[in-house]
Amino acid sequence: MSFTSATAAINVCTLGNGYNLASGETGSLDMMGAIGSYVSAAAAGVPTARARIRGVFTEDFQTPAGWRSFLDHIPGWDVNILLGRGGAWWRRENFQALYVACWILHPVEKGSYMLKLETAAHYANVRGAYDRLLQSKELQSRISSHLSAKGASAHEGWNFLKGYHELLIQIEGEKGGTPYLFLKCEGHALDGAISTLKHGLSWAVKIATGAGQTASAELHNLAKDSSNVELRAAENFSKDFKTLQKQLGLSGKTVTVADVVDKLWVACGFKQGIPDTIRNDNHTLGRNMLGRTGYIAVFTKERDKLKKQKIDFTAKIADELTKLADRMVASAATHPQQHYHEVRVTAQELNQALAVFNGYTR
Repeated sequence: MSFTSATAAINVCTLGNGYNLASGETGSLDMMGAIGSYVSAAAAGVPTARARIRGVFTEDFQTPAGWRSFLDHIPGWDVNILLGRGGAWWRRENFQALYVACWILHPVEKGSYMLKLETAAHYANVRGAYDRLLQSKELQSRISSHLSAKGASAHEGWNFLKGYHELLIQIEGEKGGTPYLFLKCEGHALDGAISTLKHGLSWAVKIATGAGQTASAELHNLAKDSSNVELRAAENFSKDFKTLQKQLGLSGKTVTVADVVDKLWVACGFKQGIPDTIRNDNHTLGRNMLGRTGYIAVFTKERDKLKKQKIDFTAKIADELTKLADRMVASAATHPQQHYHEVRVTAQELNQALAVFNGYTR
């Protein structure tokens, strides 16, 4: 790609509400593959694009060829094809490529992705691959501070974002019949005394502040500068939200937004909780939480009644619930639940983002 066409690609991205690395203009949150324009611009020598790419990504992801080579671990760049492959076919790199595809769809500094396994076959294939790779030691079993608290490490050969040396893999939602592949990039792997200590220190900071340590200043600055890279989109509850859950008699890492709304609704004096048709559909739940007559408005109106039950429904909590509702309503596909701010995605969404990325980098 020439310098001129690369600059044009950035301008097209900006006109489409993307982030212009050259000017610093910002737009919509989801990049939907538009990072490909930056990669191409950097390869063509656009100075600001080159600086951003060099600062955020490792050496393997400095050129279109590097990205494309890694994404080839998704056969045909079609996530449905990968999910349709039996467990015996999978390697560690296939899981790693899925994380990169998620990041291409919705870039985050710190965050968690949950890929919906929409068919029984897809779930069986991923589960089979996960178990087989653990048995062969290609993945390493590890404890986790996320959701079910049991995961696997795919840190070997993981070299995507500077400062991040761990890819955590978990399979969630199995007992409820709605399985998801959970993927999260972390600063330090649990593969030795020093790295485990560093991971523990970051975890301690997260417990104290609600957010872990900054692993990449360049990525952090990009997330602050651009509405296209989210600073934090994880399932870990904020301190205030955990306090509310405790007041409602809820505990554990797998509490859902619906659980919280249901408990608040009953505490307001309504005899029945929210209907299953609302609580099991994040689009419907989100829409019912918003508006002048929505759940959040009711909870705000009944704040004094809640206070008498030692439930402190503050303006900050109302804002948190509003942001959660906005996220659920904005998701491209509906999902049966939302824990907190994890990014829930589908294979179709990833394919759409990969198609856009492909158009910029081929």
